[in-house]
Amino acid sequence: MNADSYRADVDGLRAIAVLAVLAFHVSPGLLPGGFLGVDVFFVLSGYLISLIVLREQAGGRFRFAAFYARRVRRLFPALAVVLLSVLGIGYFALFADEYQRLAQHSFYAIAFLLNFRLMDEAGYFDVASHAKPLLHLWSLSVEEQFYLLWPVLLIALRRLRINLGLAIVLLGAGSLVFAVVLAGRRPDALYFHPLARAWELLVGCALGWWHLSRGVDALPSLLQSRIARGVLAGVGLVALFWGLLVLDESLGHPHPLVLVPLSGVAAIIAAGPATAVNRFLSNRALVFVGLISYPLYLWHWPLLSYVRIAESGDPPAWLLWAAAVLSFVLAWATFVLVERPIRFGSRAQRGVASLTAAMLLLALASRAIAVADGLPQRSAVRYAMNAEAMMQREPRQDDACTALFSTGQAPVYCRRVQGGERTIALIGDSHAHVLFPGIADLAASSGRSTLLLANSGCPPFEGAVMGRNEREKEACASSIEKILSAVERQPNVDAVVIASRGPQYIDATGFGPVEAHYNYPPIAARDGRLSPARAFVDGLGATVRRLHTGGRVVAYVLQVPELGVPARDCLVRPLVLVSARRGCAVDEAVFIDRMREYRSLVDALRAETGFLRVVDPAPALCAAGSCRGLDDDGLLYADDNHLSVLGSHRVAPIILKALDGAPRPLALPSISRLGS
Repeated sequence: MNADSYRADVDGLRAIAVLAVLAFHVSPGLLPGGFLGVDVFFVLSGYLISLIVLREQAGGRFRFAAFYARRVRRLFPALAVVLLSVLGIGYFALFADEYQRLAQHSFYAIAFLLNFRLMDEAGYFDVASHAKPLLHLWSLSVEEQFYLLWPVLLIALRRLRINLGLAIVLLGAGSLVFAVVLAGRRPDALYFHPLARAWELLVGCALGWWHLSRGVDALPSLLQSRIARGVLAGVGLVALFWGLLVLDESLGHPHPLVLVPLSGVAAIIAAGPATAVNRFLSNRALVFVGLISYPLYLWHWPLLSYVRIAESGDPPAWLLWAAAVLSFVLAWATFVLVERPIRFGSRAQRGVASLTAAMLLLALASRAIAVADGLPQRSAVRYAMNAEAMMQREPRQDDACTALFSTGQAPVYCRRVQGGERTIALIGDSHAHVLFPGIADLAASSGRSTLLLANSGCPPFEGAVMGRNEREKEACASSIEKILSAVERQPNVDAVVIASRGPQYIDATGFGPVEAHYNYPPIAARDGRLSPARAFVDGLGATVRRLHTGGRVVAYVLQVPELGVPARDCLVRPLVLVSARRGCAVDEAVFIDRMREYRSLVDALRAETGFLRVVDPAPALCAAGSCRGLDDDGLLYADDNHLSVLGSHRVAPIILKALDGAPRPLALPSISRLGS
């Protein structure tokens, strides 16, 4: 805003927004709706940008070059400092693939396209959010995409003599409808999509248009009195804090309910600067935080992210709060020493070219790091090169398998190794995929072929489906039938091995820090009438009975222990802050408790069918009261719950032995009691 139109209470709202985000990122339970601080920023941005552009257009003073030069001076100084610092810390703190991902995110953040990159990454196999130090810059990308288009659209609407207020309402409604539709089609993209977020910015735009056309303090006649303005501001503040305290991440954000707190923000601004609420927001402490809110937002997430990365996702609370305090210190220093001199100093007008050049150099450096695979030869991580090679997943498909299907119709995981006439079909989800190398090699050595047919996050249990909406459930049901029919069409398949996750499908909870924000619903019967546990066991039962037809041997591999942390943390991270623990083993008692209901369901199905062979992989992974992810030969896991190639070779002999006639599952003594 111009100096003559500056409102301190708007900076107070900025302070509340950034403090809410900070509190949420330190401890989500502290302020469940704290993530809405980003949405508040969107409203404020829409309001301020519309006031500026509309005022300049009305006065014939608007110039695109001047507008975007101001954006460069506003954004680039602090952003360049933070990006350079984050890349510098990552050089010493991140493994090669992590550093490569960070560099990619840096490049896309500089191009203000990070939200689209994150949309592509989102899904079942996405890494934990705390492992992305630049994740928060998605919102900056959304804002800048809006800033790029909004002035152009305002000019076009003005020249076409289209009523701007009506246009804003229609655009906002269209954006909100788009968000609702996208939630049913691509829920992974919903959070980051600019069109699903545009309505939040347009709430502020509508208020900016009203203030410019009617007066900065103008309100409908019923609200013009001092008392009415005070009530309006008070209701707005209640609506805002209702959202921060009551709403949470389970909404499927952005959600129409967010209109309540965002309308509250608009009401507070509309009430004018003279109400008690607005005077409170104008106090010096809040205004100070509001003034440094941009660098504070930039600094806080990378610091919290690096703390969590260094401590395997589970740092002590005091360390997170220390990082939060440090973010204030760095934000103040950035504001005073970098941002303010460049934006308002004597050379401000000449700094645009230098700032642009600096960002281009950062973009080139980021791209170089990404192309170099995250610089695996760095001294900080050279020790982990051999172990990290073990974490690479096998290819998902090969031509020998996809040839069995029409073009584009093969399952997500489709592999085939010819070793003889008799064939083992390995089906399931991604856990079947990671078992394939060990089973295929061992089967080939005994003259048998192996065929892998599996899906991601959709186990082939007939009549049971996974999905966050009807479209995903339909796709899951279709893929299940595709796999089962393909197995039935192979006359040489005399044995079928099924492998999947278990507890996560039944209770929809992840394990450990790495899955703390797991948000997929549990498995469900296709008709929706059964509990997840019943849907799981009935679906598995229907599949094994169907495949048993014709005399096939059918075995089910119980889920392997979950580590709860990335497998690479077994190696000891390059940078550790307060503890040198190796987050690479899970107490067997914890593992048993986690698997209790799931294993009892499978054991009951085994007893009921009389032919299902249940295979327990735990003896290959657990000993002396703990289940490990690393032994003398290397990493047994590729991530927190999927086996590495080495791990699959450890488990394969148990599976093949079960197929060759072991009448009961092989289990550790303590685990065998789960079905009793």
